Amino acid sequence: MKPIIIMCLISLFSFSISAQNSQRSSLGNSGSSIEITDSENTYYISQSIGQNSVTGTLINGDKVIRQGYQQPPTSVKVVADSNSDLEASVFPNPVDTFITVQFSEVLKNSINVVIYDISGKRILNTTENPIQSFNIDMSSFSSGVYLLTIVSGNKKYTAQLIKK
Repeated sequence: MKPIIIMCLISLFSFSISAQNSQRSSLGNSGSSIEITDSENTYYISQSIGQNSVTGTLINGDKVIRQGYQQPPTSVKVVADSNSDLEASVFPNPVDTFITVQFSEVLKNSINVVIYDISGKRILNTTENPIQSFNIDMSSFSSGVYLLTIVSGNKKYTAQLIKK
């Protein structure tokens, strides 16, 4: 009986040893990338911040598999339009419910108002009659950053809005 138990233990132990395999991995505290070229191929290896996985790429025909979590390089930057000749004040900013748009002059053309969310999706698109001041209801908007664009004739105004 003892030899059978010993044989079973040895076979289980040998299966567990052969089932283990070690792979190279990295733990990064910042992102990095490298391009490696051998005599025939060029490989591009990158890792994102905090990645803890095997790095590498498998290519089979036109299919490419990259292992690891990659954070795409995205940033949002609002740039003031230096050619903007429509002078306006938008307040309060940050806004709770309503913002007031007040122009330095009475406009002669209709006013097209567009508000975009941070991803560029158009949230509001409305047209106002020529007027010197009007309100926009933002009470149904989620908290976040928005881009306000106002066009009247050939004049344009752009502002960043923050919804509480």
